[in-house]
Amino acid sequence: MIFHELFRGIVRDARQMSLPEILAVLFAVISVLYARINNILVYPSGIISILFSIYIFIQQQYRLYPDAGLNLYYLVMSIYGWYHWTRRDSRHRETPVSRCNRQEWITAGAWFFPIWLVLYVFLSKYHINNVPLLDSFVSASACTGMWLLARRKIENWLVLLISDAFGIPLYYIKHLYLISTLMLFYVVLAWLGYMAWKKNLATTVRS
Repeated sequence: MIFHELFRGIVRDARQMSLPEILAVLFAVISVLYARINNILVYPSGIISILFSIYIFIQQQYRLYPDAGLNLYYLVMSIYGWYHWTRRDSRHRETPVSRCNRQEWITAGAWFFPIWLVLYVFLSKYHINNVPLLDSFVSASACTGMWLLARRKIENWLVLLISDAFGIPLYYIKHLYLISTLMLFYVVLAWLGYMAWKKNLATTVRS
């Protein structure tokens, strides 16, 4: 019964997608695929997806201004990440893949917990949806993952994997079945991305 409802929901959502929605999803997937192979094209493709998403969210029939605001954060972080990835050291080497040190974990926590709290209070106060705790957690972890990706930290994949995994039930509860299924796809890509970056990191250490 659940799978039948899920399948019908996916078909329904796919049929109702506008061209901007299709392009937003397409470039989002392309961006994740580029991120998996540690290619800087993750950012231009991701920025295109973000711009389409903002356009969709501010439309009269949606008016999802909090989501548009969140995507503005993603836009700023994407521009920062694009810049950071192209920075070169004294030996003209680009910023390499690396692991978080203690200070960077503290900074990541300083990103995550305030964002989670602010979003939770905002969603709860204005009754924007019926799952404010889960919704704010998914958004806050995605924001943190974006910062770690911008810093080219391998742990970004683990944070995004957690965010996407919690996004599966979140969007199912919202009856957004296509997005819920897309989150499952992102979970797989996040794990593959982590393994690919782990291999890249091991190669860098040996060299």
